[in-house]
Amino acid sequence: MQIIQAATTAAPDRARPEDNEDAFRVGPDWALVLDGAGRYPGVTGGCVHPITWIVTRLAHHIGQQLATDEPVTAVLHTAINATMADHGPECDLTDPLSPGATVAFVRARGEVVDWLVLGDCVAMIERLGAGCEAVIDDRVDQLDAPVVDTAVRTYDPAHVAQARNRPGGFWVAGAVPEAAEHALVGSADREDIARVMLCSDGVSRLIERYGWSWPNLLNLADRAGSQRVFRAIRQAEQADPDPRRWRGKRHDDATLVLARITENRP
Repeated sequence: MQIIQAATTAAPDRARPEDNEDAFRVGPDWALVLDGAGRYPGVTGGCVHPITWIVTRLAHHIGQQLATDEPVTAVLHTAINATMADHGPECDLTDPLSPGATVAFVRARGEVVDWLVLGDCVAMIERLGAGCEAVIDDRVDQLDAPVVDTAVRTYDPAHVAQARNRPGGFWVAGAVPEAAEHALVGSADREDIARVMLCSDGVSRLIERYGWSWPNLLNLADRAGSQRVFRAIRQAEQADPDPRRWRGKRHDDATLVLARITENRP
């Protein structure tokens, strides 16, 4: 597996670049992207740590487990447990709004490529001769919950507390290890996969909001690089005539990892 691009950029309205709540890690035969599942205004989620701390710890533990031969759901389950153990007694991890992260990762083992997606990160799989398949966990978008129109249009936190990491709702990697069992997973023969792109929803909004196609995004990242993709995102956000029609932020942290699996491109 050859890493072609791996980069992250903070939203332009972040006070400091280091407040970026996305993260990526790459290894010799694996890659991962995380997107922090942030706090709601005025809601602590029972945890004293910043979102960046949680994302960093999850990335570390997932990376460690991806170096093993454990099934991908076991990788995430163990990493969530390990991150929970990193918290101190001052953190109430039973709070349903305890912060966490959405996840996408890929691992090439021998002749097999495995992937996992939990939450609104994306794994885009380019199959030889069969085009692009975007693995998207859109359960959070299917919630039957009212939208609160404050500084950011978002779901009412009281409804989210009833749906996060519960059957019939949506799942994130945070303080419920069993969330790993609800991830979207897949595998394929290595020789059938050309490229894989992992990205946070700060990148996938080019498709979801602004009419791009996955092949166009994939090829731009491969040909022109991640910084060109990031410029395209900011240009689309700035040109949006009505950004408040979307649930979520006008600008978001953006992260992508692009890997070539085989050289036998179609």
